[in-house]
Parts: sequence; C-alpha cells; structure tokens
Amino acid sequence: MSEYGIPYMGSKGIIAPSLCMMLPNAEHFYDLFGGGFSMTHCMLKRFPHKYSNFHYNEIKSDIVDLVKRAINGEFNYSVFKLEWVSREDFFANKDSDAYIRCLWSFGNNQRNYLFGDIEPFKRSAHQAVVFGEFDDAAIKVLGFDRWPKVVKTIKQRRIYWRQKVAFNSNGMKRGDLQQLERLEQLQQSEQLERFQQLSFYAKSYDEVYILPSSVVYCDIPYEGTSDYGKFDRKKFLDWAASRKFPVYISEYNISDNRFKNVYSIDKRSMLKGSLKGDRNKSEKLYWNGSPCGNS
Repeated sequence: MSEYGIPYMGSKGIIAPSLCMMLPNAEHFYDLFGGGFSMTHCMLKRFPHKYSNFHYNEIKSDIVDLVKRAINGEFNYSVFKLEWVSREDFFANKDSDAYIRCLWSFGNNQRNYLFGDIEPFKRSAHQAVVFGEFDDAAIKVLGFDRWPKVVKTIKQRRIYWRQKVAFNSNGMKRGDLQQLERLEQLQQSEQLERFQQLSFYAKSYDEVYILPSSVVYCDIPYEGTSDYGKFDRKKFLDWAASRKFPVYISEYNISDNRFKNVYSIDKRSMLKGSLKGDRNKSEKLYWNGSPCGNS
C-alpha cells in the first residue's frame, strides 16, 4: 500500500486517499497541522483537480525545510551520501537536524534512536548496500565480499540483501534505506505543475490567513498521545467552531457537539505507548458545519 509524505510519527500516509476523497472541492486546500506532508502530498498526487492552490503548514520550521529539501531532490540517491548515523550521532544532532531526527528515530518519534541491540548488524548492512564495504557479518550474510556486476543500484542491493536475510532471525525490517526512498518519492513524483501552486508556512494554526473558498484540514495531536499534553485542545476547538469556512479534523473522538462525525476508518496504530488497549483504532473525521464560501 502506498504511503505519502516523509516518514513521520502518526502520519496519515496510508489512509490519506480515503480522507482526501471525503473533503469537498474548493479553490484552496489548507493542511494546517501538516506534519510529514502526507495529506498535502496525497492531494497533489491523487486529487489535483479538487483544488487550484495547496497550502502546507507545520509549526516546526525544520520539518518544513526537510519537506522542501525532499521535493527539490536533495535526497536523491545520485546526489545524497547516506552516511550511517550511530546512536551517539543521533543524540548529538537530532535537535538541530530534522533529517536525522525523523528518519533515524524509532517509529519516527523524533526522540529515540532507530535501532536497539541490532545496531551493529544494521550498520553492516548499511555499509555493504550503500558503500560496497563488506565486513565479516556482511560476507556471512551474502556469501561474497563484493557486489555482482548485475546488482548495480543501491535499491537493487537493498532488495538483494533483504532476500538474503529473509530466513535470518535478525531480519531486515523497515529502516534507513527504505525510509530514504520515501524522501526520493517526493522529488520523483513532484514534477507536477501543481507544485507551482503550493505554499509553505511554519506558523501556529491560528496564525495562517485563510483565503476565501477554502477547505481546511487539521490533523491535531490525538487525545492520549505523547504530544497531546503540549496542545491546548479547548482553544483549538473553540477556534475551529467559530470559523466561517469548513474545518475538518482527524481524531479518535471529539465529544463536543459543535462538530459532526462525517467519516470513520479503521487504522492500526503504530505509536508505541499511545492509547492503551487495542491498537486497531477507528480514526474519525469531524466537521465544524461551515460550508465552503467566503472566509
């Protein structure tokens, strides 16, 4: 199943097409809690006819810069040198480098390092696949000390490695290389003319000016998740309820009767330590009741 945007905790990448289909057409689409860019990316790629202009906002300015860098092709295999990031490198640089913080964190949570006890094994795979450097562990897995001439690209090497370790207890799960391909996808697919109508912001949701004939989507921090404690839910709901333009909100549940549940979709939660209980959650889309029109 396709995902959209950069690797990001709580991303709507998998369910984005279903959510996008539920939003009405207008002149402008605003993604006010844009996070990893998945909803805006999906709209641009799958539903460009629904809007003439697209507006992506994420309060973390370095995440906005990371998305821009991906769109501009900075992470293309042909130009980007994918150096290994150790545990020490991660904690030393995560606060100043959004690429390291997002792609090299566990579950893209931007806090914990991607690998645990298998870090040496992962590094061995990384060095062999990216740089063609074989240590004893790589030779043991692959059975040779250099890549065959027919295995030419990094992607081909990664696939070859994964096939070789398919029956190995260590396995090779989603990691640095596969996530880098997500960044590449932005550059590869975003040659669309629609990106000329894409605007970027790094502001609080209530600081973004909404133009007439707009639809606003808000993927707010979910109640009970790690980021919820930093979020003023009441202030946001009061703001959304008072808008004269349609505001659509993703959440597990909003009991405030000012908002109508217009859609539900089941999604397996991948957030460690998010809400307790069953990790298969019914994500809901709520609407503030305002029709499309002037802001």
